[in-house]
Amino acid sequence: MTPPALSLEGIRVVDCSRVLAGPFCAMLLSDLGADVIKVEDTGSGDESRTWPPHKDGESAAFLVINRNKRDMTLDLKTPEGVEVLKRLAGRADVLIENFRTGTMESFGLGYDTLAADNPGLVYASVSAFGRTGPRKDGAGYEALMQAFSGIMSITGEPDGAPVRAGVSFLDLTTGIFCAFGIVNALLHRVKTGLGQRVDGSLLETAVTLLNYHAEGYLLTGAIPKALGSSHPSLSPYRTFKCRDGQWIFIAGANDRFWQRLAPALGLAHMVEDPRFARNIERVKHRRELESTLEAAIGKQDREPLLKILEDAGVPATPVNNVEQVMRDPQTAARDMIERVVHPRLGEIPVVGTPVKFSRMKAGVRRSAPLLGEHTDEILGEHGYTADEIRAFRAKKVVV
Repeated sequence: MTPPALSLEGIRVVDCSRVLAGPFCAMLLSDLGADVIKVEDTGSGDESRTWPPHKDGESAAFLVINRNKRDMTLDLKTPEGVEVLKRLAGRADVLIENFRTGTMESFGLGYDTLAADNPGLVYASVSAFGRTGPRKDGAGYEALMQAFSGIMSITGEPDGAPVRAGVSFLDLTTGIFCAFGIVNALLHRVKTGLGQRVDGSLLETAVTLLNYHAEGYLLTGAIPKALGSSHPSLSPYRTFKCRDGQWIFIAGANDRFWQRLAPALGLAHMVEDPRFARNIERVKHRRELESTLEAAIGKQDREPLLKILEDAGVPATPVNNVEQVMRDPQTAARDMIERVVHPRLGEIPVVGTPVKFSRMKAGVRRSAPLLGEHTDEILGEHGYTADEIRAFRAKKVVV
């Protein structure tokens, strides 16, 4: 039986980006059916290929971020390489790049140049600070932008050092926002016949994700502080350590849950205490409240306590490690671990697609490509003859 069509089938994407934000953006489009051509340099290729851990020489990071793509090598520092990319872009719907501002223009591959040949092209640029403004030329990496944006200042324990978040959420979320922007630009093209530039940045992602923290400052001037695992507007809402050394997270997110939690911990007298009866007062008296909870929770082992809280209707969970969540049956039930055949590794597990649809099945259809695996195939599709391809190889335009 033929699988149902995916929403982006027939859309061709030229992915000139590398590392994380841009490739993740292209990966999301590929999961929904787009034909993504990944263009890597003729040296070592995308640097994420070097990121540990590796399995038989293949990087886990590269494998997950570049599934469903075809791959070719191309030296954009050569005139021939530039002409090849122009031909690819002339037949593409989308081009994604995350070079430093001005780099693509220096190659002769800026938006204005490519759009003149292909007015329907959606040209997505991913950068640290965006393509305009006084910092537009600045380089930026995930950790640098967590620091610059203020996110590090509210991550970590109170009075402790600023801490980098454990996942590269700015890169990944920038990829999501840019994919959202690209799809909207494609919808706009249906109405107008014209493509456009999509300009996404880690800074704007970070400010967007600061959300209520940033809005609170704008409205009141209050500068958010690091609170560990706590929430600035809710209490109790954090991790607690149990007697057996294991951790749980308790989400006493409203007064109703608090009225269940306190008796479950043998602290029923605290429910009517005016310092703790309402969330706004609990936040004001956070230190005293949470100190009392720490003492009560520290007298119980984790699993029996979780059962008590479940029976009481209090939202709580163990603090899992990555192995535990990847082995959890709910992760499997949601198809978040798919399997695909890699040319070197054989069948491998791959993190799946996070959105499910009732009328189509987005997901992993092919493994991440080897460096230059589809170079000849792609060049042939774009009208290059076998002799021309051999000449490119002789000149190291492709490898």
